[in-house]
Amino acid sequence: MNYEIAIESHSDNVSHVIIGDHTLPAWPWVSWVRPGSPVVVVADERIRGRADAILQGLEAAGFEAVLWVVSIPEQDKTLQTVESLYHSLGEHRVTRDTTVVAVGGGVLTDLVGYVAATYLRGLHWIAVPSTLLAQVDAAIGGKVAVNTSFGKNLVGAFHLPDVVAIDTDLLSTLPAREWQAGVGEVLKSALIAGPPLSEHLVGRLARLGAMDSWWAAVIGETAALKARIVSEDLYENGTRMFLNFGHTAAHALENYLGYGTLTHGEAVGLGTLVALKLSEEILGMPRLVELQARDWMAQWELPTRAPQFDSAALVGIMRQDKKARAFGLQWVLLSDLGQPQVVRGVPDALVVEALKVIQE
Repeated sequence: MNYEIAIESHSDNVSHVIIGDHTLPAWPWVSWVRPGSPVVVVADERIRGRADAILQGLEAAGFEAVLWVVSIPEQDKTLQTVESLYHSLGEHRVTRDTTVVAVGGGVLTDLVGYVAATYLRGLHWIAVPSTLLAQVDAAIGGKVAVNTSFGKNLVGAFHLPDVVAIDTDLLSTLPAREWQAGVGEVLKSALIAGPPLSEHLVGRLARLGAMDSWWAAVIGETAALKARIVSEDLYENGTRMFLNFGHTAAHALENYLGYGTLTHGEAVGLGTLVALKLSEEILGMPRLVELQARDWMAQWELPTRAPQFDSAALVGIMRQDKKARAFGLQWVLLSDLGQPQVVRGVPDALVVEALKVIQE
């Protein structure tokens, strides 16, 4: 399986999503690095060996490249970490013709992408996502950001990578919980898209941690869905909002419980249950959709109950979410499978009631 998707939101702003397996270090994405560009590779320490292979591939292609190995957990996805990378770029005398390559999970691609968006008013960058979460969602689409004490991804930018190089073989390095961090986004995508992605998930799901042709197809379909939506609406003024399904409650939970308590995918699964309950109450969504979602979550062993939380406090955090507007919070809900819509003016009392579906 090897193919390419182009995100073409503007004639001068194109991002190429290349999907393959067992292809490092001789990746076709090297041909997208601008000739003569110095390259800085910033890689997660957990995949140091793969990052070394990328560095060797770049050097073999004639590029001047350096490798920086880092460890950035979710709780360090902050402006302080951004400042430390700015310092390293300054010490290395990076210029605007430099390309930054981010090799790692969604936290790393988010943060390094934000550094690339803001240092010297914008550097070219390439994402090489190494986790399921990053391959199906986080690394695609150019939304780069860091967290603040008020919420998740509140400081950010839209800055498309030149290339998103998805090597599914990298997933063989993941523990089971990292796979769970990604299936929450697969679940969300199937619910907002409907067939054919949702049909692919009907029946016995492939087990977590075993990369095979089933997973390759799901990753390709989910990545293609996001690329298509981003092409239609890069700056999230319309249909791209649908990708936030399940994320309103998810981001609030991550902030309330402390980043790292839940994986992002676990939080998205819980947030999805809240959004499905509101969808039934407000839009009359058939109960069968929720039952299907719960079946997928059970097979993938995603939690359906959150650690203890205060509902009023959680609603307060939601109101500081980046999706909030002057008129208040807006939710992405479903009228049916594959039929998302943005709903404004949801009463707090309804949200508090919906939160009961995930309370222990």
